[in-house]
Parts: sequence; C-alpha cells; structure tokens
Amino acid sequence: MFHEAHWRPEFYSPVPDSTRHQVAQALDRADHYAGRRPLFLFVNVSATHVPHGHYLDSSQDTAASQAAALAYADTHLGRLLDGLAEHGRWMVILCADHGDDGYHGRGIAHPAVFNVPYAAWVHG
Repeated sequence: MFHEAHWRPEFYSPVPDSTRHQVAQALDRADHYAGRRPLFLFVNVSATHVPHGHYLDSSQDTAASQAAALAYADTHLGRLLDGLAEHGRWMVILCADHGDDGYHGRGIAHPAVFNVPYAAWVHG
C-alpha cells in the first residue's frame, strides 16, 4: 500500500532504543526526497508494543511500563517533527499499541483492541 516500507531488527519492540532507530530511518528517507515531492510517513511506534517492561527495568508489561515506553518514544518523536521542518510538504501519521482493560493482542474482537491511538501532522 506504500511506495516504500522499511523494517530492520532494531525497530522491533524489545530493542530499548527502537524509536531512535525508527526516527533516524524516517529522517534519512526525508533527506532522500528533500522536498522533490510531498512526503508521507506512517510510523508505528514499536516501543509501546509488548514487551515494554524494560523501560522500568522489569520483566513485567504493565500500564506503567507502557507509559514509560511512550515517554521514551516522545523524546525522539519531537526530533522527527523538528527534522522534517525543512523538507517541504509532508504528512506524518504516528500510531502506538492498542489494548486496554486487560484486552491485548491481535484477533480479539473488543473495542479496546480496535481503538489504536494515533496522531497526524501536516506541513505545507
């Protein structure tokens, strides 16, 4: 569905610095396009997906460790948006993990699983 798709092992959720790697890849692709045409980035922030207990030095995945994962990711997502400022027209959609109220995972038909947090920004 996309012109390009990028995945590397360091983007995977168990990697404590996954968002930093994802942002570096996104900025690299933005540099490649450098305003020659509008850029659309869809980033699934893997840090908020299980396992995320390591953000609290724990082996347990909890709501608190997911919040810590989101706080970590947020330290890098601002760098993404700031880095795109000079790249002409662009749109970024960021998604995070789903699940709440004890319902987690795929294949579960529950509104908490279908409700995926996201944010979108448009420039230009």
